[in-house]
Amino acid sequence: MEIKSKSTHDPLADLHIADAYMRWQLLAAEEVVGKQGLVTVLRENGLEKFIDNYPPEEFNFKSQITTGEYAGLSAALMSFYGRAGRGMTLRIGRLSCKMAIEKQGALFNVAGSLALKLLPIGQQLKLGMENMQSGFRKLGESIGEDYELSVEDRGETVAYITKACPMCAGQQADAAICTIFTGNLEEAVRWSTGKEHQVVETSCRAKGDPACVWEVSKAAKE
Repeated sequence: MEIKSKSTHDPLADLHIADAYMRWQLLAAEEVVGKQGLVTVLRENGLEKFIDNYPPEEFNFKSQITTGEYAGLSAALMSFYGRAGRGMTLRIGRLSCKMAIEKQGALFNVAGSLALKLLPIGQQLKLGMENMQSGFRKLGESIGEDYELSVEDRGETVAYITKACPMCAGQQADAAICTIFTGNLEEAVRWSTGKEHQVVETSCRAKGDPACVWEVSKAAKE
């Protein structure tokens, strides 16, 4: 897989992301690749400002972290670790999602998510993703930014769609690269349904698609 910065400026890379999300991605990456491994990745990819300087665990944008920087870390990890990078970033996604679930219950309607377990699986998945997107919209609206999110029932799967993906903003690749968010969705679905479901990124802006799309199987893994 080849990942590189886009030759022309991607306006989505200028959007901002909450401090807490970058902090959790950094903490999860440190746990998976080790402190020194993360320092090396940051230093070699123009992200030195985050070395021993993680953003605060707050749902604000005081640090003015861009989606370009957020995506840059994800892409750097995948590139640096080669074939192992995809598995590593998947683990980082799941771990950072666990941190998010612990800290942002009110924003993402955790109480409502618990009630989802009483519904048919298709509705569980659809409403669970809509709760996630509602939380992201609230954060975006607080600074006047639109993350262009939607959910679709596609029969055997439920699709999570974003036209302003923070995982690949400013990046170009020959394959889907938003593996951290694949891990996020895997963990979120496991938490909300109590079961493992296959999550596949079927479209990615980094390879020229108009939106990043993940399809979550309604059938749980055996």
